[in-house]
Amino acid sequence: MPISIPDLFKIPVIYHMDLARSGELILYSSNVTGIPHLYVLPAKPGLEPTQITSGDDAVMFGFLRPQGDRLVYLQDKDGNELHHLYLTSIEGGAAERVTEIPHRTWGVDWHPAGKEVARGCITMRSSLLQTFDLETEERLTLVEQPSPILDVRYSHDGKWLACSVLGGGRDPKNRQIQVVNRDDPTEVIVYSLRDGSKEMLPSWSPDDRKLAFLSDVRGRNQVVIQEFQGEDRVFLSLGEEEEIAEHEVGWAPRGDKVYYIVSKHSRTSLHGHPLEGEREDALPFPKGTVLTFKLSEDGKTLVAVHSSLSSPPGIYVHRVGSASAALITPRDYGVDLSELSRPRSVWYESFDGLEIHGWYLPAGSGKAPHPAIVWPHGGPWWQTFDAWSPYLQSISQSGFAVLAPNFRGSTGYGAGFRNMDVSDPGGGDLEDVVHGAKWLREQAEIDGSKIAIMGGSYGGFMTLIALTKRPDVFSAGVAVVPVADWMEMYELSDSAFRNFMHELFGGPPTEKEELYRDRSPIIHVARIRAPVLIIHGRRDSRCPIKPVERFVERLREMGHPHDLRVREREGHGFARVKANVEELTVAVEYLRKTLGLAPLKGEDL
Repeated sequence: MPISIPDLFKIPVIYHMDLARSGELILYSSNVTGIPHLYVLPAKPGLEPTQITSGDDAVMFGFLRPQGDRLVYLQDKDGNELHHLYLTSIEGGAAERVTEIPHRTWGVDWHPAGKEVARGCITMRSSLLQTFDLETEERLTLVEQPSPILDVRYSHDGKWLACSVLGGGRDPKNRQIQVVNRDDPTEVIVYSLRDGSKEMLPSWSPDDRKLAFLSDVRGRNQVVIQEFQGEDRVFLSLGEEEEIAEHEVGWAPRGDKVYYIVSKHSRTSLHGHPLEGEREDALPFPKGTVLTFKLSEDGKTLVAVHSSLSSPPGIYVHRVGSASAALITPRDYGVDLSELSRPRSVWYESFDGLEIHGWYLPAGSGKAPHPAIVWPHGGPWWQTFDAWSPYLQSISQSGFAVLAPNFRGSTGYGAGFRNMDVSDPGGGDLEDVVHGAKWLREQAEIDGSKIAIMGGSYGGFMTLIALTKRPDVFSAGVAVVPVADWMEMYELSDSAFRNFMHELFGGPPTEKEELYRDRSPIIHVARIRAPVLIIHGRRDSRCPIKPVERFVERLREMGHPHDLRVREREGHGFARVKANVEELTVAVEYLRKTLGLAPLKGEDL
């Protein structure tokens, strides 16, 4: 019997995880109560977590103090992604607000002495590197610059802050490592291996003499071991068709070995790699995707979050040197997981002969021939992993087959593939999605007259641009938090998302106006044929709702069949389980109705 949408969304998701230096305590965020909050859990099986934060606004990211007694966390208001930092005890209780002004925050770290916290944050026209002394309450802005600051990592002696920075070069694709002297921020060391390459996610060796970071300068993400304030540099080797997933490298306590996540065809594995030897075999986690990991200070305990498209997220503890990893989070979900659709890894040929990889989930209910949905992911510089998605499983369990293509521009397939959508968003990547629909029509179990498109964020943009520029391909569409007008979005965006568009389009609208306009669905709205449902969050600061409302007004003026649903207290991607259940249920019923299918029975909703 199919699993209902509410039951699938009752399965807790794990968003973020941190580990105490001792390796004995885990901090993680989960939506087990219906909204993401923080929990602490001893790093051993059979014990129950303790909830740390509560309330009606989500908390997805928390960071343990090195001494393990306190933590800071980020919290916004109704999903607007303007974050305050809060300080609280690992026992929970009242929290103290650390920041005066909320900003979009993408990097947080503790000083090793536990006396201050640093954050990299975004304002409308600049990016800041700030520190907050928790004893004296002194607040300093060390750096203010146009290029957005992402990850922030203190050296172990507290003297330096290493950051990932978007931009910084002539080529809009550039990303680089910027190391700032904590006490004299005019002293900055930059690691940029080539203008236009991407160096990111720095981590310090235990003695601070080396930095590990990722670089795609040789065509694929690799781990680089860089002598700090020196010239020595080593690239760790990769296997065929592999690249390193975008996650910070972990260091063994003697600094002679690192740990990192390898990605191949949208599955990942976690490996140790001695600096004077060959990469070790994958650590004993199940097949699927290791999403994140942390290593204890003594190197004896490694904790990871793992999932797959048919296995919900869990936290696993691996004692380094052993041959197993123990699941320590509960798996009693109240549903029969054997009913879940089992994914297939598929490849198909696009318009220019390029091979596109994706994941195919067969319909989990109903009789063939089945309707189908093409699901373009967000990003666009992301990929659909073999990782848990209640959205994809809900769609499958509702009687639709699903194809989730990793179109050109996706990560995981090399820098050349990733950069193929630069200066061409809604061009070649759109054709990859269109050819995904063509592949579906060739499958015997699919009703080729009933293929829809649905996606969120950049996937929402792909939905609208497909319905307006290729109106003959899809019979219906659902666009969640989409982009409708790149020109207007640019005017409404902060410095981080303006920088994002500089990279995506190859420059700002003053240089690329024709391209910005041509790839905006609102320009082509008169060509739309298929019915469309648009779902948006009023507080979305990434893809603001104003251009979407203008797009909908055009549809209304045309008399074109459409619907707009707005969640007043949600932003870009809905944090509350209730919102996700309600909107996905509406989306599934909308598609079933517009495709001429019978509504789902009550128990399947």
